[in-house]
Amino acid sequence: MRVAVVGGGVVGLASAWYLKKEGAEPFVVEAGRVGGGCSLGNLGWVCPSISTPVPGPGLTWRSLLRAVRRDGPLYVRPSAVPGLLPWLWRFRSHCNRADWERGVRKLVALNARTMELYDELATDGIDFEFSRAGVLIAFRDRGKAVERREELAAVSAVGASVWREVDEGGLYELEPMLRPGFSCGFFVESDGHVRPETLTAGLAVGLRARGVEIFEGTAVVGFREEGRRVTAVRTDGGELDVDAVVLAAGASTGVLTRMLGWKIPLTAGKGYSVTIDGPKNQLRQPLYLGDAHVGLTSFEGALRFGGTMELSGVNERLDPARVRSLRRVVERDVEIPEAREGGREWVGMRPMLPDTLPVVGRVPSRGNVFVNTGHQMSGVTLGLGTGGVVAGGLMDGTPGWGK
Repeated sequence: MRVAVVGGGVVGLASAWYLKKEGAEPFVVEAGRVGGGCSLGNLGWVCPSISTPVPGPGLTWRSLLRAVRRDGPLYVRPSAVPGLLPWLWRFRSHCNRADWERGVRKLVALNARTMELYDELATDGIDFEFSRAGVLIAFRDRGKAVERREELAAVSAVGASVWREVDEGGLYELEPMLRPGFSCGFFVESDGHVRPETLTAGLAVGLRARGVEIFEGTAVVGFREEGRRVTAVRTDGGELDVDAVVLAAGASTGVLTRMLGWKIPLTAGKGYSVTIDGPKNQLRQPLYLGDAHVGLTSFEGALRFGGTMELSGVNERLDPARVRSLRRVVERDVEIPEAREGGREWVGMRPMLPDTLPVVGRVPSRGNVFVNTGHQMSGVTLGLGTGGVVAGGLMDGTPGWGK
C-alpha cells in the first residue's frame, strides 16, 4: 500500500516510521525542511506525567480576557480575537472538571507506551539525543504549587508516574542554578527529554535507509479523487499516486482537511524559545518555572528555554515583546548569563483544537485519508504513540483513536 504522509515533523515522520513497520510503502511530503517546523525549537520534553489538557476548571472568561497582556504566559492578540471567537467559545466550554478529567484519561492511554516506544526506536538503530534525567518543577508561590500537585496526582491515579514533592532545600540541591526565592516544587522522576532536532534527523535517516522517499520543499496544493477516495496528492512539483494519505502537517493540517470537505477547528498556539550554544552554566535536568510557565532544557553543548502560549492565528510571526518577556523571567529566576540577549530566537506553531486533545483517525469525508494532528505542547511526548495508532488504524481498517 502506497501511503503519502503530509508533514515532516516528529508526528509525520513517526507516522511514516510505523507505517513502514506495518508493511506499507509510505513516502513523506514536507513543504519546508524535515524537522523545520514546530519540532525544531521546542523544549523536547517527553513528559507523560505532566501531559494534560490546557482548558481546566480554573480557566474562566475573566482569566481569558486578561490574556490580552503581551507579557503574560497566555496571550490572545486583540486583532485576532474576531477570527478566534468561535474557537475560544469552544475552548471555554471545555473548562470544566469533567472534560479535564476525561482528557487526562485519554492522554494517559495514549502515553501508556511512550517511554517503551523511545527505547524501541533506539533499539531499531535510530540515533537521537535522549535522557531520563527527570523534570524539576519549581515554585515561588505555594498556592500555585497546590494546583500542580493536583494535576500530578490526577495523572498518577490513572497511569504510571513517579514523582515526589521537594522543599526549598531540596530544590536548590537538585538545581543550584535557581536564584533565591523559590519555596517548593516537585521532581518528576519518570519523565525525560529528547533534543527534537536529533529525533527528526534520526527518523529521516532511518526512513531513507529503509527506502522511504522524503520530498522536501514540496507543498501539497490539492488532491485527485475518485468517489470518496483520494488517488493522488497534488503538489507544486506534480502529482504523486497514492492508495491512502495521512495528514500530519501540524497547524496547517486544517487547510488540507478543508480541501477534502472536512473542517476541523484547528489553530496555532504559538510558543517561543531561545537556544544558547555552549552556555556558561548548565542545568542538571529540565526545569519548569511553575509560576511563570517557562521551561528550560539542557542538551549536549546547549541550553534552551521557552514557553508562552500565543493565540494569534496560523502564522509564523515572531513577536519581539514575547521573547523579551521570556528572557526577563529566565534572567530573574535562573543563573544564566546569556539569558538577557544571547542565543537564537525561535517561534513555532503548536497545533491546537479547542479541547487541546489530538485528533487521530480517519477523515469522515474520505475513506482512505487519516489525520494525525492537534498535539498542542505534547508532540514529542505523544508523537510516537499517535504515529503507531494511525498506522495501525490505516492498515487494519479501523477508524483510529476516537475523541
